[in-house]
Amino acid sequence: MLLVIMMMFQLPANAVDLDYRHITKGDVSPFSGVVMTNDALVQMIATHEAEVRICELDSDTQLKLNKNDSDKQYELLELKYNMDKELYEELISIRDNQIKKDKTKDVIQRVAFFGGFILGSATSVGIVYSLNQN
Repeated sequence: MLLVIMMMFQLPANAVDLDYRHITKGDVSPFSGVVMTNDALVQMIATHEAEVRICELDSDTQLKLNKNDSDKQYELLELKYNMDKELYEELISIRDNQIKKDKTKDVIQRVAFFGGFILGSATSVGIVYSLNQN
């Protein structure tokens, strides 16, 4: 009943341009349209409020489901990120170790190359010297 009274005294700025009159049984309606009893109006308002509440609950439920899905996707992406990060850190570590090994091999190869060059040069000088002595 309070809702009916509130609807009757709404401010014109908030109201849609509705045309209504209070009539009693036996009066002639001054306009064409739908005539409803107070109980029917209360029922219509209650139904509308129930539908609005159902929509709010549906939207809240959908929001929670979407948030849960987003959280799961975030966790999955974070897990994938951490796994990829560990993989690449391990690959970088392996690469760095291989570079250290290659540097050691380079030193050994250079020593062997220069040692072989010096040994070959010394052998050539020795051979030439021995041929010149005869």
